[in-house]
Amino acid sequence: MRVILGAGEQRWPGWVPTQQATLDLLNPASFEQFFGRGLADAFLCEHVWEHLWREEGAQAARLVFQYLKPGGRLRVAVPDGHHPDPAYQALVAVGGPGPAHDHRVLYTLETFAPLFTAAGFTVEPLEWWDAGGTFHQQPWSPDDGPVYRTARLDHRNEAWRRGQRPPGFTSVLLDVVKPG
Repeated sequence: MRVILGAGEQRWPGWVPTQQATLDLLNPASFEQFFGRGLADAFLCEHVWEHLWREEGAQAARLVFQYLKPGGRLRVAVPDGHHPDPAYQALVAVGGPGPAHDHRVLYTLETFAPLFTAAGFTVEPLEWWDAGGTFHQQPWSPDDGPVYRTARLDHRNEAWRRGQRPPGFTSVLLDVVKPG
């Protein structure tokens, strides 16, 4: 079973979409009820962790670890605190406009990855900006979990994909893998 956590309007073939009411990252009982004795093969979570306080994010990482099969992956993305564009930063800021009104944390690779290593995962960064304003990207396949708000898939990055300018909307994108 491949499960999207906090799916919103996302629907991807082969993935089971869930919302907080069904699968709450802060409520172990909801995971127990949803999975019973089963475990997920994979989780996908796009732009959810920034809505949790840092300690809640660590708690959520431990809960996902518990309900993931050994060798399974959580592909997770959050807004990138190192993105160099001031307009992007304003859009995703803690307490920012629109959907960002309840952002509680703005992560970078250096602050996001440790939540998962502390929970027992191996972390593989896929897309991120560094503190010097350089964008990094490792090869990844949407077949393993499509994340729209990335350099690879977001329509706002068409000019970048044609080599015309830096990517406009990206995320800190990680694969976090439960050791097998």
